[in-house]
Amino acid sequence: MYNKKIMTIAMLCILVLNIFGTVPVAQAAPLDNVINTLGASTVPSTDGSSGGSNVISNLFSFLFDKILGPILNIFGGDKATTSPENPVKVTPLPPSSGGGTGVINSDVLRGKVIVVDPGHGGSNPGATDNGTREADNNLAVSLKLKEKLTKAGAKVVMTRETDRTVAPEGSTLGQELEARVDIAEANNADIFVSVHSNSNPDPSLYGAMTFFSSGKSSQLALAVQDSIIKETNANDKGTSSATFYVLRNTSMPSILVEMGFVSNPGEARQLQDDSYRNKIAQGIFSGIVKYFNK
Repeated sequence: MYNKKIMTIAMLCILVLNIFGTVPVAQAAPLDNVINTLGASTVPSTDGSSGGSNVISNLFSFLFDKILGPILNIFGGDKATTSPENPVKVTPLPPSSGGGTGVINSDVLRGKVIVVDPGHGGSNPGATDNGTREADNNLAVSLKLKEKLTKAGAKVVMTRETDRTVAPEGSTLGQELEARVDIAEANNADIFVSVHSNSNPDPSLYGAMTFFSSGKSSQLALAVQDSIIKETNANDKGTSSATFYVLRNTSMPSILVEMGFVSNPGEARQLQDDSYRNKIAQGIFSGIVKYFNK
């Protein structure tokens, strides 16, 4: 760039010398002064003077502003300039898609019959530890799940909506489980979802897991387990096939969700927290939606 300036100045000096005659070397201005003069603004004088100085000024202005400047880009560097006639074209970025749990379209649930089974209840509270009862956690999450599924257009059938047994009080465990399966079969359910809380003699164990009946429900289990973990950031204990009565005796895809361990003090507190219960319900809901979107 500096070489361009020197070349330009030399060309101008030769031009000026040819027009106005030879300039004595003793009177020649230093190079820096010439550069400053040539690069100075060429605003017309306001003191009323005119004559040869204005002619020279106008000549320099014409040469730099109209001819040499645009050609050599002497004073503009490498910066691009814009004007109202030549605006910068801005291409907007494509809109970002929502993340969340990856739910595609909950409309797929419209008209689906989904049986939600809160485990235990009534005289059978399930696992009890750290000041919480499994039956209560199961029912609270199941009711939230019912609300989400219903809003999406699904027909939700609950095996229980209060703290009670499904079969008449005094029935055997086998009769209690059979009553839950009968509800799913009688309603021609598209899927069956049983909600439970886990327990173990080792209080250090924690995490969520989902069981399925071998050969017919693995995809539903995988979708629900994945969504629960994304919603809750719980320890992922994965999915596994199992022979639980309600899984092996239902004809439709069926899963049993173990939301967490009441035997673990930390998870027991979480399972009693309303916001955490809502996250679990959202995870199950999102997994069901993903399953039906496949």
